[in-house]
Amino acid sequence: MTEDTADQATSSGNDAAEPGEAVPSLFVQALWGSDGPPEDAATAQAWRTTPIRAPVRLPPPPMMLSQADMQAVARGYVPMDMNDKWLAYMEDDRLYLHRSWTGNGIYEVVFAAKETNIGTSAFVPTSAVIESDPEHGRGDFDPDNINYQQEMDGLRDLILHVSGEPTPPLLPTITSRRPALEAVVGDVADEDVDAIVNSANKDLAPGKGVNGAVHRGAGPELMAHTIALGGCTVGEAKITQGFGLSADWIIHTVAPRWHDGTDGEPLLLGWCYQACLACADEVAAESVAFPALGAGARGFPPREAARIAVAAVRAASTLVRKVRFVCFDGPTLREFDSAIREHAEDA
Repeated sequence: MTEDTADQATSSGNDAAEPGEAVPSLFVQALWGSDGPPEDAATAQAWRTTPIRAPVRLPPPPMMLSQADMQAVARGYVPMDMNDKWLAYMEDDRLYLHRSWTGNGIYEVVFAAKETNIGTSAFVPTSAVIESDPEHGRGDFDPDNINYQQEMDGLRDLILHVSGEPTPPLLPTITSRRPALEAVVGDVADEDVDAIVNSANKDLAPGKGVNGAVHRGAGPELMAHTIALGGCTVGEAKITQGFGLSADWIIHTVAPRWHDGTDGEPLLLGWCYQACLACADEVAAESVAFPALGAGARGFPPREAARIAVAAVRAASTLVRKVRFVCFDGPTLREFDSAIREHAEDA
């Protein structure tokens, strides 16, 4: 597996464990309790399977499972008849989805446990990969022309299928509302919206530019909370409260640096926008303000940054109703206005 997939959950320091006894990971404890999984959990394969050979990263589908439904997934799924094409099992926080006839791995999904406001645990996908070798995976899969939105939607439906639930138990099935888009010149930290997006660094520490303005506006409480998040990788997003800002929430994402556009930068920047919208959906934010991610110190040409931003937001499945791109100068504003008009004409 590549660096693109999330690390496995760390083990808990449970002092009550006997010497030499395996200690359940934090994820497993959140899912099953301190005693770990029951005997009927499918932690080992009872069938011959082949791992993914050529993994390609997918944005994780925006969804949430209850503890009961995550437990159903972790108990494993065996096809009921010849028309059912899938089998599934979990190891720790990682779900493996294989073709039932061949045993070939198609998807792997990493989950994280989140505390809800009613004291229970909910479970959300944090990273995913798909098999990109069409001879090993799906014959109709084109690794050079991946429809990421279609793959995200299909993966969401497949996870629900193996959980036995027709719809997500804690979050309605998300269908694109095509949020209203607008662009302005200003400071994203001053925006009066449900959530603003911070152009953060990997350590989620205070910095310059947008990041510095967000931390100054939010106050010292923000740094205490971002430190506890353990950093953020390029293309991902993490969320905190807004603290001293007008916005209720701050979504932190790390944009890639521009090289020449051939090193995956456009795809990674698009993931930033979609990961931020997924965070917004978790807290039911209906209005989100983005800075012009990548177009400042990260070196993206403003036109490229604008086109990627608008395309990524338009392609996302989200509950957000309004997206505002907050640009730092007039030339950048003109590029975002142009990109919004182009997509409106194509709709």
